Amino acid sequence: MNVPAYPSAPIFILSCNRSGSSLLRYIVDTHPDIASPAELNLGDVCEKNYYLVAQTLGEALYMVEPDKEELVLAEVRRLVLSVMDRYVDAKGKKMWCEKSPHNLQHLHLIKAIFPGARFICLHRHAMDVVHSCLESSRLSLMPEQLNYVCRNSGSILGAMVQNWIEKTQRLLEFEAKNPTQCFRITYESYVLHPYRTLKPMFEFLGVDWDAKLLDSVFAVQHDLGPEDPKVAYSNSIRKDLIGKGAHIDSHHIPTPLLEKMNTLLTELGYTLVDDNWGVTSYDYLFANLDQSVEKIETASQADTAELLRQCFLPRIHELNQELKDRRVVYKIIVTGAHGGTWTIDLANPDCPLEQGHKDADCTFTFSAEDVIGIFNGTLNPVERWMQGKLHVAGDRTLAEVFCWFLAGRLKWRKPSASSSWWL
Repeated sequence: MNVPAYPSAPIFILSCNRSGSSLLRYIVDTHPDIASPAELNLGDVCEKNYYLVAQTLGEALYMVEPDKEELVLAEVRRLVLSVMDRYVDAKGKKMWCEKSPHNLQHLHLIKAIFPGARFICLHRHAMDVVHSCLESSRLSLMPEQLNYVCRNSGSILGAMVQNWIEKTQRLLEFEAKNPTQCFRITYESYVLHPYRTLKPMFEFLGVDWDAKLLDSVFAVQHDLGPEDPKVAYSNSIRKDLIGKGAHIDSHHIPTPLLEKMNTLLTELGYTLVDDNWGVTSYDYLFANLDQSVEKIETASQADTAELLRQCFLPRIHELNQELKDRRVVYKIIVTGAHGGTWTIDLANPDCPLEQGHKDADCTFTFSAEDVIGIFNGTLNPVERWMQGKLHVAGDRTLAEVFCWFLAGRLKWRKPSASSSWWL
């Protein structure tokens, strides 16, 4: 493997959106030498600063090309590094990694400003990306997705496929032009085979690899900010998210897009989407796993009250500490055969969990199976909300706090950085 000779050069994770870059960012950020914040959109930052410098210093100094171009690039580099290097120092690390998917729009400029940068090129099967895009767009579309919808006559499925095609093409072209500075990795490989996949990636970055790093991904503090909100509520690297795209009816994908998608899938070594597309299409990926695939356990729901007591009461003090002993009442509505309504009254230390209706500040509605899954880390509360399986009503800040509590990650919450993912 060719490793670039820039031991502390910037690192960029490049990918289409919904390709697993947030989880990979958590993994990279866990390394003791690398600081990786949430999405900064440094490509946009560089573009705006390029314009600023070009229209001020670039004009005032009466320089000619290519001297003017070199001056502008150097000044933008200085401006960005003046912040990022201080960030690295504050983190006690040696280098930084930026992972905004939107950086794909600015690859030429990023490469010009940081000629020694290293690029982790992340790919994911098109149909899983499409499934994730559709799931996250249940209530609204991201601004950049609207353009694709308009170009596909309102077809959201066609729009998401074209989104993947264009961004994957751009990424593959960049890899081909910069082979020594790019390391290709797939979401499926680092999730299913983390040890054999991540070791060469960190070697490419010029840092030591320690397999124990994977045990710390969700046990250390990561900066919060714009990215896939589900990752902050996760407790493990889940293999069951691979293959969700098998449930999409490929016959609704326009033929021209299907052909382009399959061409790219072939280049990446993925299975094609054809007439046999279905739930067995991902089986080949699960051969020779580094470790067994976790299965979501379904516990008995015969005593829902006891289930809630076991889940909530041992950690109820965490809610009181986070809410600074406010007199807050949560209502829990459990659906299904053994369902019912319970309240968690933080003002009642003797009996905080009671069955029955009561006026509440915030209400959660979900199944007993989901309660179990969220508490044992096999389900994600934000994901279940996106899927319409978990319903939230009432005070939004209290809802956010309770989701952190459900996921067992309340100690990582930063109120100033929290995002209203349900809006």
